[in-house]
Amino acid sequence: MITPLLPQTLAIVWLALAVVLEVCGTYLLKLSDGMKHRLSGGFGVVLVVGAFAALAQAIRGMDLSVAYAVWGGAGLVITAIVGALAFGQRIRPSGWAGIVLVIVGVVALKLM
Repeated sequence: MITPLLPQTLAIVWLALAVVLEVCGTYLLKLSDGMKHRLSGGFGVVLVVGAFAALAQAIRGMDLSVAYAVWGGAGLVITAIVGALAFGQRIRPSGWAGIVLVIVGVVALKLM
C-alpha cells in the first residue's frame, strides 16, 4: 500500500533532480560560448530538456505553482552562485536583495 507521503516525497526528488539538471545544463550552455563548442552546448540542451521532463514528473505530486516557483527560484539562486564561483561574475548588493526576495516569495507561496 502506498502512503500519501510517498508521492510527495517522490515529487520532491523529481523537483530536486529538475533543479540540478537545469543548473548543470545552464552551466554547460555558458561553457559552449554561444554554441561555438557544440559538445558542451548540445549536452547542455539535453540537460535542460531533462530538467523539464523531471519538472513534469514533479508536478504530478505537487501544486504546479509551488513546483515551478521552487524550480525557478532555486535554479536562479544556485546559477547566480555558480556564475560567481566559476566565472567570476559579481553579484551586486541589489542582486543579493533580489535573490532574498525570490527566496521569500517561494517560501510565502509554499505557506499559502
